[in-house]
Amino acid sequence: MPARAILDTLTARVLAGVALPMIAVALALGVGGTLAIRATVDAVNDRILDAAARGIADSLTVEDGAVALDLPPTIFGMLENTARDNVYYGVRQDGRVLTGYPDLPPLAPAADADAPRFADGRYLGRDVRLVVRTRRLPGIARPLVVQVAETLDARAADVRRLLLALVALEAALIVLAVLLLPLSVRWGLRPVVRLRSELDRRAASDLTPLPLARVPGELRDLVTAFNALLARLGEAIGAMRRFTGDASHQMRTPLTILRTHVAALRTLPPGSAEARQSIEDIDAGSVRLARLIAQLLALARADNAIAGETAIERVDLAAIVAAVVGEQEDAAAAAGVTLTVGGAPREALTAPALAIELLSNLVDNAIRHGGPGTVRVLLEEGPAVAVEDEGPGIAAGDRGRAVERFTPIRTRGGAGSGLGLSIAHALAGAIGATLTLEDGSSGRGLRAVVRFTTPPAKAW
Repeated sequence: MPARAILDTLTARVLAGVALPMIAVALALGVGGTLAIRATVDAVNDRILDAAARGIADSLTVEDGAVALDLPPTIFGMLENTARDNVYYGVRQDGRVLTGYPDLPPLAPAADADAPRFADGRYLGRDVRLVVRTRRLPGIARPLVVQVAETLDARAADVRRLLLALVALEAALIVLAVLLLPLSVRWGLRPVVRLRSELDRRAASDLTPLPLARVPGELRDLVTAFNALLARLGEAIGAMRRFTGDASHQMRTPLTILRTHVAALRTLPPGSAEARQSIEDIDAGSVRLARLIAQLLALARADNAIAGETAIERVDLAAIVAAVVGEQEDAAAAAGVTLTVGGAPREALTAPALAIELLSNLVDNAIRHGGPGTVRVLLEEGPAVAVEDEGPGIAAGDRGRAVERFTPIRTRGGAGSGLGLSIAHALAGAIGATLTLEDGSSGRGLRAVVRFTTPPAKAW
């Protein structure tokens, strides 16, 4: 897919993912803004309405023992507005109207004589906002109640004006976001598109790491992880190529021997000693070739048994060892080797099938390279299993190379090569075990020790 198409697709997905949250935020802001606007408008107008009520209360005086009211024009002037709201007032004492509008909806004063009380009501068929205050005058036994009512046209006009401003602001923000978001997404995804274009230009075999010089900080960890993946892939491909090359080299020799003897049989008299010898060599070569193919298949299985992805369970190592010894008894007898088992039963965390294959390779290696004698399979603390032979062993300096594939090593009894220890080493890594090579307990031979994972203690 071209980089431009990828950018368009990513932009569309980002926009689609942002659209619903933006709408939800806009609705939440609209609801919250409406409540805030109404509360603010009511608070401001209530304060003005209370100031008018307080002015009327302050205008009450006592003249000749009677209550008198001298209303200055400024009291109602503060309530004037462009909406031409109607203002009504009344002064009462003990429920009796002294002055003002007698039919105003009665409103009980607040418990605190110095505090106003507000309420909504209807008067003359219109919604009004009411406020009531208490006033005490010297020489007047009962308190006076001052009540002022105002229609709500001005408040409604203020709320509409502020709501229109809020809607216009939200609309402007949404339009601006819709216009700028695609540009922002395209700008932010430029490093990704650049990396994508660079990968498109590469050959399929080019596994060199991506350069980090022009990678932004947000993508540096991602590119670093991708480079690590490329490195692991390069190592895997390199190992596969080495395996293929080494396997073809190892198989070429026995195949050449077989072809040589087959060609010789065509010229030799049937039943002659030379013909019988060629047939024996062909038989021995085919056996070696079959074993080599079996080892290559086992090594491939070991490579595919990735550590951490193999089913691990609690097993009895004594049962594993018994199964291995039972498989190898015939081969040991044919080679003049005695197999013995020792040690107390142990439990370990491992994959049973792979553990059997691992120990079988070690026992087979001991039988083939240890020579006639005894091969001991010992259950030890750790938990561990040791396979010990009485053969020439491997020099201490060569033991690290002994587990490498197709690497010739020098044994104490001569030269040798094979895949047995390589397969065992790979299988040990796959099941979380370790393989170490040591001197035999008697000072001669090779001792291969597999240390397994200790199982957790059982809960009683």
